[in-house]
Amino acid sequence: MTIIDMAPKVIKQRTSVEPIPLPAPDIKSAFHDNDNFGLIPISALSSPLIVDFQVWEAAEPGYTYQLLWNNSRVGPEIEISDTDKPGDPLTLEVPLELLTEGLHSVGYRTYSPFADSENFSERFPVVIDRTAPGKPDLAIIHFPAEVQNGLTAAELTALGGTLKAEIVGYTGMAKHDSIKTYWGDIEGPTAEVDESDMGINKVIIEFSRDFLESIEPGVHPVKYRVTDRAGNVSDDSISVDILLLLEEIPVNYPAPILDPALGTLIDHAEAKPGVQVDIPHYPGASAFDQITLFWGDDLQMLPVLIPPGNENQDIVLSLRVPYETLAVKPVGKISIFYRVTRQNQLNGSSLSAQVEVFLTLPIPESAEPLIVQGTSLESPNVDDNFIDEDDYELNARAILKWSPAFRVNDDIHLLWGDQQRLQWHQITEADVAIAKDLIIPVANSIMKAQGTGAEIPVRYSVTRSGNPNPSTSVVQKITVRSKEDLPGGTEGIDGPVFQLNPAGYISQSVAPDGTVGNIAAYINIAENQKLFFTFRGFDRENNLIDAATFTASRELDDQDVVNGYGFKVPYRILRIICRGFCEAYFRVEPAPGSNQSSVTSRITRVPVEMRESSEPFCTL
Repeated sequence: MTIIDMAPKVIKQRTSVEPIPLPAPDIKSAFHDNDNFGLIPISALSSPLIVDFQVWEAAEPGYTYQLLWNNSRVGPEIEISDTDKPGDPLTLEVPLELLTEGLHSVGYRTYSPFADSENFSERFPVVIDRTAPGKPDLAIIHFPAEVQNGLTAAELTALGGTLKAEIVGYTGMAKHDSIKTYWGDIEGPTAEVDESDMGINKVIIEFSRDFLESIEPGVHPVKYRVTDRAGNVSDDSISVDILLLLEEIPVNYPAPILDPALGTLIDHAEAKPGVQVDIPHYPGASAFDQITLFWGDDLQMLPVLIPPGNENQDIVLSLRVPYETLAVKPVGKISIFYRVTRQNQLNGSSLSAQVEVFLTLPIPESAEPLIVQGTSLESPNVDDNFIDEDDYELNARAILKWSPAFRVNDDIHLLWGDQQRLQWHQITEADVAIAKDLIIPVANSIMKAQGTGAEIPVRYSVTRSGNPNPSTSVVQKITVRSKEDLPGGTEGIDGPVFQLNPAGYISQSVAPDGTVGNIAAYINIAENQKLFFTFRGFDRENNLIDAATFTASRELDDQDVVNGYGFKVPYRILRIICRGFCEAYFRVEPAPGSNQSSVTSRITRVPVEMRESSEPFCTL
């Protein structure tokens, strides 16, 4: 007999004290693949979640089982019946209120009332995802540069007959996400996110020629929607408008016409009230055609309809391009053209008109106001911006806050009320080297020419060689007082009064053909005094609109002395302001032979809103 030198393996018998392992339950509605094991589709979360397992080997009638959710006992204990045999199916339900977002586990507890013994099964992982991908927003689809001005048949051929676009990574991007694209209301190609997409953090979508040719020509919003593995559906992405020009469409309509008064260069002052652009008659023009004006290749304005009756005119539509649009490209050559859309389809596009723009100011930040001081040593008055009777006989001085934007040879011009002192000061190399506030004399003659007043507007402007635009400072209101008996007495003269609508604006309802600045009779008013009225317009950012300036004068007669006088501001001036403010004041020149001095009234400042409720902007 041969004896093998190897001990046999001893089979250990299970004793009564050793529990039989309980396998984990199952949830049939969950995903069971490696990528999303335990993920519950949201379609299964509208009713209690069914948990499946089997009658365990040791179960006997009277034994009980109970649901374990996140290691906590949930719901009633259910008895094993006389008919339940090991291996028979059992189910438990997870209540709706427990199906909250996050990671969970599910199992079951068994209990023998005879032995007062409990055992717990292995756990089945549960993943509940109720959050739609792409929060807070899905970005636009990124198309190649060829489609920025419309996709033509030739451009599509150059792209290989397929238009490829990119969807960049979004919040919650995960493998198996399903991405559906939409071209307007038409469903486009779909894609499923895979591991390589996750690696480059973007998904490539391909639009075939057959698909693109099945869509009507014109502008269409393109967007996409993401559905994750759980079935959560995102909001639609931000759409991007794509113009399809796969059919032959006219591209030589007459170029738009800029206001001839602008010349070949649009400067800051010309741009502030907006620039008028006329659309000339083009072949086949029709009422209700939509005209979309482009200021530059990529700056598109809102479409405007041709009114009935205009389609046969030499100019079918006049538009005003607002300053905010012009300022997007403040310096350089701009191409201006338009596209015509009819019944939501592109009908044609125009040739381009070219114009140079130069909107940049020498001092880009708001120039600080001047500080004006008197120079009389005997005067008890030391207040800034107050010229008393003694100061009025001497030169004054102005303190101009230094700006790091100043350059050598910049010219500074003084505007004192209606008076001007051109090239008041020129920035020198020493000024730039020291970089401190400038102290500049104000000639007595300029103060005397303007006269006295409680709110004389004083400001300065900065011009620079090679730049057509002056920078203008904030207005400083100066009080100037003389010894003479002044019109208005010691209290001064109130500014003009305008009729305002209930909201406190000059508007179409109260100024359908212009507005009147009414000047009431004031103290020391007299015949043959002469009023010089000044009205200035400002935009909503308080920038002066030079084109909205109006001046007028009046020599008072015997009726004016009793009733006062009103200056009519033309309607066109108000429309140039459009939305903003106006300031008005007047200067009183004494009658011939009088010993009075000139007096400037207080400034009246009121808001202006000349648009009708249906107007996107004002046109002249």
